[in-house]
Amino acid sequence: MAAGLMLVYLPLGIYVNSDDRSWSALAGRFFPDFVLQYGVSTVITFGWITMAERMQRLLRRYLDEYILRPGVIWPNLLAGFLFFGLSMTVIVAVLKSTEWLFYGAMGMQYPVADLEHATRAIYGQFATLSLCVYVLIANRHIMDYKEEVQVRAEQLEKENLLSQFNALKSQVNPHFLFNSLSILSSLVRKDPELSEQFIDRLSKAYRYILEQRDSDLVPLRTELDFLQAYAFLLQTRFGHKFEVRVDLPDSTVETARIPPLTLQLLVENAVKHNRMSEQEPLLIRVEAAGGQLVVRNPFRPRGETKHSTGVGLQNIINRYALLTDRPVWAGETEREFVVRVPLLTHTDFNHSND
Repeated sequence: MAAGLMLVYLPLGIYVNSDDRSWSALAGRFFPDFVLQYGVSTVITFGWITMAERMQRLLRRYLDEYILRPGVIWPNLLAGFLFFGLSMTVIVAVLKSTEWLFYGAMGMQYPVADLEHATRAIYGQFATLSLCVYVLIANRHIMDYKEEVQVRAEQLEKENLLSQFNALKSQVNPHFLFNSLSILSSLVRKDPELSEQFIDRLSKAYRYILEQRDSDLVPLRTELDFLQAYAFLLQTRFGHKFEVRVDLPDSTVETARIPPLTLQLLVENAVKHNRMSEQEPLLIRVEAAGGQLVVRNPFRPRGETKHSTGVGLQNIINRYALLTDRPVWAGETEREFVVRVPLLTHTDFNHSND
């Protein structure tokens, strides 16, 4: 781009800033005027382009999708003014140096009688060129970024369709329904009050799954309410062998968001893959640390391999990868299995449906 711009710009500049526009006079300025100016100007323009690219990367790094909001132009304006000031400082220094070299040290004749007018014209041409370079780079980055956001949105839509199907398949399956109805059947005669609570929590769980199937993010408070209903079903089934403890500050609960069914999938995985007994209950803790939701449980793998529905940790990782650059972490630490998922806000993903 730098070489191409200078190949067009410099011959035009030499022609305009010459009193004698005959072919012989212009040919005499080919060397050293054109050759030296072409080399120096190409290097300078390359520096412009590199600086403009760097500024755009910094804008994207620190402002992300904010710079794409309608009416938000001040970041690019400030960056453009800074770019213009730096580039013109370099241009003035280079032009003063070449003027001294050509017409001072080398004793060449000025190509125009009105040197002051020619100097102003050259400064104006370079100023226009520097702004054009910045606008071209900024426009290219904005268009590339919009295309990237669109691709991510399309990927997220596909991933959500798959996750909705898998989440529903995971929950509304004969095994889960059979266990729930079996427990309910045993409760109806023994404890009518508990059976009524069980029916209420079961309906809440299924209603949540149906209501949030089209959402990308849900408030953490909503997800915790669902987790409470889901944990009640499991506690009714496993008794003192199973427990979920939530220790989260109110400020986090009220402001944070996560993909729906994240906690349910993590609890389901813990139940599926770990032994539990009254002597060694499966205690699942839900905490917050460093802007992340931390879910931990004792690591006691079952001896037998259970069939996987394909819905679980990888599904969560895939969905988070489309929502944010912040990664999901999972692994063993101090005899526990720990999963850390980012806590998001409404600014992390603007296309979510609440």
